[in-house]
Amino acid sequence: MSDKKPGQPLVTALLRGLAVLRCFDHGRERLGSSEIARMTGLPQPTVWRLCKTLEHGGYLTADQEGARFRPGLAILTLGYSALDTLELAELARPMLEEIAARFNAAASLSTREGTSMLYVQRTESPQAFLKLNVRAGSQVPIISSGTGWGYLAGLQPELRKQVMQECRKADPALHRRVEKQALAAIAEYPRQGYVTNVDVFFPGLTTVSIPLSSPASTTPFVLICTSATPVFADLSVRAEAGQALMQAAQQLRPVIERLERE
Repeated sequence: MSDKKPGQPLVTALLRGLAVLRCFDHGRERLGSSEIARMTGLPQPTVWRLCKTLEHGGYLTADQEGARFRPGLAILTLGYSALDTLELAELARPMLEEIAARFNAAASLSTREGTSMLYVQRTESPQAFLKLNVRAGSQVPIISSGTGWGYLAGLQPELRKQVMQECRKADPALHRRVEKQALAAIAEYPRQGYVTNVDVFFPGLTTVSIPLSSPASTTPFVLICTSATPVFADLSVRAEAGQALMQAAQQLRPVIERLERE
């Protein structure tokens, strides 16, 4: 817990719970609370409460005596999901690098995380005209970002309405400010095959995005190309970027479908 930086918001209980989970690995599949307390440096009563909480959530399983714990199915599912996403992200990287270089831009792969979009892969051309402090692991709001609009465009109307309601609840002021622009951009998706966000997420920045997931996919992904607005001022250049994203999506969708079947 010593890595905390001044002014950085942290949920200490969450970090302690993750520290408990990290104690389990090959050769240490079953541990008692005293062993975990020794490994983490946490008081044993605290470790016991954390273990019982994690057991309640399915992340740990207790033995018959209730004194020792092992990883539960919930944590294994999280691990497999992470591996699947990493595989997709690595397969997407060379395509994203090519798109970024072609348009002096940044190109990314993102997925939904609550009312935000989480970047799981991002590449940026050295010649990019406008650089942002966004990288893999960064999150941006669904309702105002180009990647979020791409995600919304790929949803069925009822689900889109539900997600937008969640976004409104999360940030009413932001939702009011950008809702009309978001809906107008999404309405253009069936006609042009991509979604544009011009100067809404960030002044001077234009994003071209498309939903990537297959109809049967349970994990939504989006492909994005972002550059300075003057680069995409010409509609033919936006269409070219949209076409490049569609070609990348065509290659990646079979990967998503395979991961969904596994």
